[in-house]
Amino acid sequence: MMQITIAQLYPAELGVTGDRGNVRAIERRFEAHGVDTVTVLVAPGEELPADLDVLVIGNGPLSALRGVHADLTARKDRIAAFVADGGALLSVGGSAELLGEGVSVSGGEDVTGLGVLPYRVARVRDRRVGYIIVDTPDGPVVGFEDHASEWTLTDAQAAYGTVREGHGSYARGDRRGEFVRRDNAFACNVQGPLLPLNPALTELMIGTVARRRGFELAPAVAGDLDEYAEAARTKILMRPTRDKGFKTIQV
Repeated sequence: MMQITIAQLYPAELGVTGDRGNVRAIERRFEAHGVDTVTVLVAPGEELPADLDVLVIGNGPLSALRGVHADLTARKDRIAAFVADGGALLSVGGSAELLGEGVSVSGGEDVTGLGVLPYRVARVRDRRVGYIIVDTPDGPVVGFEDHASEWTLTDAQAAYGTVREGHGSYARGDRRGEFVRRDNAFACNVQGPLLPLNPALTELMIGTVARRRGFELAPAVAGDLDEYAEAARTKILMRPTRDKGFKTIQV
């Protein structure tokens, strides 16, 4: 029986914006295809599974990022090798900042990044808050953004989505961008959590896992997860232009 191994890294420290929901969505999506999963919650000092297929790292405040920084830095080679080997990774918010090349903090000590993903991050005064819609090569992604960071890509080819509504994380030409993708690693500031609202993105991720493991996914059995996602997505996508609720808050 095929079994997929999922790890959520630092669930207590970096799990403040529904990040367990992203893990659950991956589990449920594999179940819909008849594939068993095992999920391992990995705390600081604990080893990642040797047979890792999917790695999820969530969001947290700057204090939490500093708290896990040394432990995460010690995992740099393992995570970089996992991404280079085509492993599926989802990193949201604060953890995504640490996977980049560094975080500049106004009035504070900068944080060195792992350099696994190609961008630098600057913490900014204006906090970007509201619903966001992002057009990607694989369809629109919806969710909620709440961050005070500006990313600068060091590899423009890693830009994955263009913001239709909302603020986004980085400049993309004369528009705004959201999501960075390198191989099968995805990083973003879309929270809420992200994957339950976006079944197509979840399917994309688990499809990369299947190809890496060398098997084909059986047709999925439709379930209530799809129904709930469709209802929520429809409400976000149909929000009127004059009242999208996108705000920038000075902090």
